[in-house]
Amino acid sequence: MAKHYLLFYEVGDDYVSRRAAFRDSHLEQAWKASDRGELLLGGALAKPMDGAVLLFKAESPEVAENFAKHDPYITSGAVKRWYVREWTTVAGELASDPVKPEKTRVEKNGMILRMWKGQANAEKADEYVQHVKRTVFPKLQCIEGFGEAYLLRHPINGAMEFVVLTLWDSMKAVRRFAGEDADEAVVETEARSALGGFDDFVTHFEVVHRAANKSSCPNP
Repeated sequence: MAKHYLLFYEVGDDYVSRRAAFRDSHLEQAWKASDRGELLLGGALAKPMDGAVLLFKAESPEVAENFAKHDPYITSGAVKRWYVREWTTVAGELASDPVKPEKTRVEKNGMILRMWKGQANAEKADEYVQHVKRTVFPKLQCIEGFGEAYLLRHPINGAMEFVVLTLWDSMKAVRRFAGEDADEAVVETEARSALGGFDDFVTHFEVVHRAANKSSCPNP
């Protein structure tokens, strides 16, 4: 899963004058990284202008490190020191590890429906179905508090979209399956190889009412 990484630059007193000759090439590199979806934000610190910070989103810190190693600001010596730190972001729409306050979590005693979506191309769709039937659902049946599971599918834009619905006795039961970060999707390696894309997070619903089929109903 992609994480956020901060690239810090520390500069000397002559930074503003020294960077001028390399600014266009630095900006060109930065905007190319932005177009690839790697660099989210970047810019100099102000008052005083004694450094810069660049925010990356990537699978590992190597993306930010490679950017620094090839940045003309660094290779020219305009930047005196640089380093990368992983940034665990927990709040905001772009957070890599969102954490909601306890009071906003669904912690009811009633049944919980867990919903997740994924997509597969036509050649891989059956492979994913077999993985779910053979591996995923049998594991769920062994977890205390598990109720039912449904694998839904429908064609979309030449591919196949899947929706997985699972019913649980409570959020406590959900966490027996998903762990403490219950909103994070659980996608096994075999499933990842069959899917072309999938949601990183799930949605939990409290079941407020449930109607079962009746063998007999009153006449209309």
